Amino acid sequence: MRTAILTTAVILMTSAASAETVAELNEKELNAIDANNDGFLSKDEFNAFSDYAFQEMDEDKNGTLGLDEAKPFLDIKQFQNVDRNNDNFISRSEYDRQMSDDFSTADQDGNGQLD
Repeated sequence: MRTAILTTAVILMTSAASAETVAELNEKELNAIDANNDGFLSKDEFNAFSDYAFQEMDEDKNGTLGLDEAKPFLDIKQFQNVDRNNDNFISRSEYDRQMSDDFSTADQDGNGQLD
């Protein structure tokens, strides 16, 4: 389950998530993220999931994702895209910014939820 959740995070984080991408998520994975089981991902549910995914990927618990930690989930190009200051680490703020951007991109109708 951990791998499935983290894979979901990577899909959302690296592909500028679209409604189609969210729709393609495995139902079990979606249900794990959809805390209130309403069939939609609210911004709060997405943020909680995003927080969980970062903590799981941050194996050494130093608040950043190094290339070795991210390698199972991101290729080098994806890693570099999220590492906006090019310091070879994805900081929590870089990660949060990417996830927020991806949520906004996926929320095509601007209603604050992904369906």
